[in-house]
Amino acid sequence: MADDSGYLLDNQQAEAGARFDALAALFNPSTFRHIDALDIADGWRCWEVGAGGPSVPSWLAARVGPAGHVLATDIDASWMTAASDAGYEVRRHDVGVEPPPADGFDLVHARLVLVHVPQRAAALAAMISALRPGGWLLVRPTP
Repeated sequence: MADDSGYLLDNQQAEAGARFDALAALFNPSTFRHIDALDIADGWRCWEVGAGGPSVPSWLAARVGPAGHVLATDIDASWMTAASDAGYEVRRHDVGVEPPPADGFDLVHARLVLVHVPQRAAALAAMISALRPGGWLLVRPTP
């Protein structure tokens, strides 16, 4: 059953954890291959938009190392609350409504996010504005 906002895939549903695990198993290999093609390296600053679960932010944190920084945001970050020791920062953020959390990112990545955001143009503008010169925006509507 959907929440009061009408959002079918509400993160507060009991099934959300299983859904995140299934999405990770299905899409992570392709996602990681696309990001690896950008030559991600130690020290990069990355913003994972609409992270949902911890799989992509954890992988990014391992790639950028302790000299880098990974920010994982979601409108509902409750599935990432235990991430303090995983090497990335978690924040609640609505990419379609709120300004970007910072600027100067080497990579801004969003997978399966824009389909859920009514303010797509504003979300894209926010993601673009958060990039450093020469940074990468990787938006993946599908795998």
